[in-house]
Amino acid sequence: MDTIKYIDRLILFEKIRNDEIAQSLAGLIPDGCMDFCADSCQELSWDRPERVSDTAIRKIYYAVQRDLLRGSGGNAISGNLLQNHFCRLFASEENAFAKMAEDGVYQGLKTGMKATDIQSVLSREAMALLNLAAREIKHFYPIYRFDFSDVTDVRDGRDFASLTPGGETGAENPADPGPREMIHMAMISKTSLDAAILLADYFHSYGYGVMGQAIAFNAEESGLVPAAYTDPITMDELVGYEAQKRALMENTEILLAGHRANNILLYGDSGTGKSSSIKALLNMYASRGLKLISVSKNKLGLIPKLFDQIASRGLKIVIFIDDLSFEENEYEFKAFKSIIDGRVARSPKNAMLAVTTNRKNIVKEAWSDREGGDDVRRRDSIEEKRSLSDRFGITLTYSAPGKREYLEIVRSIAEKSGLFMPEEKLDAEALKWEIRHGGRSGRTARQFVDYMTGIQSIGSGGFKE
Repeated sequence: MDTIKYIDRLILFEKIRNDEIAQSLAGLIPDGCMDFCADSCQELSWDRPERVSDTAIRKIYYAVQRDLLRGSGGNAISGNLLQNHFCRLFASEENAFAKMAEDGVYQGLKTGMKATDIQSVLSREAMALLNLAAREIKHFYPIYRFDFSDVTDVRDGRDFASLTPGGETGAENPADPGPREMIHMAMISKTSLDAAILLADYFHSYGYGVMGQAIAFNAEESGLVPAAYTDPITMDELVGYEAQKRALMENTEILLAGHRANNILLYGDSGTGKSSSIKALLNMYASRGLKLISVSKNKLGLIPKLFDQIASRGLKIVIFIDDLSFEENEYEFKAFKSIIDGRVARSPKNAMLAVTTNRKNIVKEAWSDREGGDDVRRRDSIEEKRSLSDRFGITLTYSAPGKREYLEIVRSIAEKSGLFMPEEKLDAEALKWEIRHGGRSGRTARQFVDYMTGIQSIGSGGFKE
């Protein structure tokens, strides 16, 4: 049987089937290797097919390496490029098995379970898809484990060809799942059934399709765009605001438990950590299926469509609107209020809105609202502008820190950043900095520590009086 037909026969994993690299490698795998019966086979012996010449192998090798480097998109080169590539493809697959897995249909299954035990807890349809996934993964084993060092030598750049995984196969940012170790572990499992169970765990934890490619996205007219980089900040790095952080975590726990969570308004002075709190929240719960979709003010009209798109997903989603405010005569705030109220489209149970603003009432108020004119109309105008803030179930206030709190933030950041200075000098320089750079805030503290760390590294004395 022609081995390339195994790739063409894939039903679930369409991105793998259509991938040019997978197709090229399938042509190098010996016939028997693609149909091996020992499901526990870990090391595949590779004998060059007689029909494949040295020249053909090298042409495929160079073409594959060019494609892999081009696919890296200029990112740091690390790990096994070939396996990284296939992990990304599996993460972005969209099929019925991935959908069931994300919805939690396969939760509770463990590797090592017997097929008969699994069959007793799954529906007929779920079991059929699990078996199909296992069979297709089994046929893909030889391609995933293909080692170019077996078919190349120093002349071909064997050192590059035989790059091996070091730790997780994903990106450097630990908050960004990338091509996860979970997928890699699935692809090297002892049995294909275990592999399918591990892959189902991945889809449940991190999603499938576009939403399986990252933990954060930007909403655009063309659809969701994965964020190239996410801030790795953690809750521990946000000094102070303990009550606010606790409220955020409790509300998110409610969402993750499958209940309807409150929409949240984070109000306060600039640089106090409102946006950072949401980013830290994402990093804390990303491994439990939490995703973030950022919506800019000029794209608020996309939210009803976004609700429809995510309502059927098994993931839990924070729709994040940063630094929102409306001018006095902007009409958009009424439309947004209708969205919050659910009059346009009620937010799905698996999503919550998180909005940050520097204005407690979001809509700018003018003195003319408070002075002169008809008493009733003046009152109506004020209430109309304040009503938007009232639509949020939870409002958290982030006030600018006092002198003592500001210095505590500076010291904490300095310690984590490895900035070594006598405390008295550190405090004095931090106070000088905040006077000249916008007042006390967590952002100001971070900027000060970054500056002093750089100054210390180049041996300068820092800014002068």
